[in-house]
Amino acid sequence: MHNDMSIQEFSSRTGIPKSTLRFYESKNLLLPVKRGENGYRIYAQHQIATVKLISTLRIANVPIQDIQQYILEHDETARQTMMHKWIRTIKKKRDLMDVSLRFLESNSIQEDIYLIDKNDEKIIWFTAQSQTGKFGEHFAKRAHALKQRNIQINSYYVNYLSGQDLINAQIGFGVAKTTPVDGITEVDFIEQMPACICLALPFNESITQIKTGYYKLMQYALQHSWVPTRSILEWYRGEDFTQLDLLLPVIQLE
Repeated sequence: MHNDMSIQEFSSRTGIPKSTLRFYESKNLLLPVKRGENGYRIYAQHQIATVKLISTLRIANVPIQDIQQYILEHDETARQTMMHKWIRTIKKKRDLMDVSLRFLESNSIQEDIYLIDKNDEKIIWFTAQSQTGKFGEHFAKRAHALKQRNIQINSYYVNYLSGQDLINAQIGFGVAKTTPVDGITEVDFIEQMPACICLALPFNESITQIKTGYYKLMQYALQHSWVPTRSILEWYRGEDFTQLDLLLPVIQLE
């Protein structure tokens, strides 16, 4: 049985436009099995399944380089590994789209709440006890000790634990995830905080009123069915701690 097809017939049989077939050829995804005497492209019956696979993966937004590797790979285990990786990536993108849509639908911008994509980082945590807004001395002491070890601090955090007038908390120092931390004394624990999407609320009022910020951010999360992945963090930037946002991680990006 004669199974050779011109590009016109192959396009009709598969529903893939000729321009797309030429594009696949330019990317070495699907080459004609041969050229006719007139130079026309000739495709074979067995390529129908391949071009449908390519089209499906392209619709799923799988990178061309990955598709090339998948087609050339003959080990089924390796193919399944690649497929599972794509599934995880697509699910992550879907979650991010859901987050963005929910945020926009909730009119959050009018409430000064925004979304932030936090990179993964290492956080060095120490325990501390002080009155509200009086953790500056603890930060200064620990920061000085870390800088003496040539550790660059990118962010400062407070994680509330308990208390009303006298606050028990953890103070954290965000550093690059590759930073060596062996030998640092009096550390409570070292956290490898994964990349995550956070709800964030800038806080510009008196620090003594910080509880109102906690309440507003948590009420917003509950009203719009956000599921936190951890407790609220106070996120300080700048040597003088003048910039403060309350962060509520809601999605981990593994």
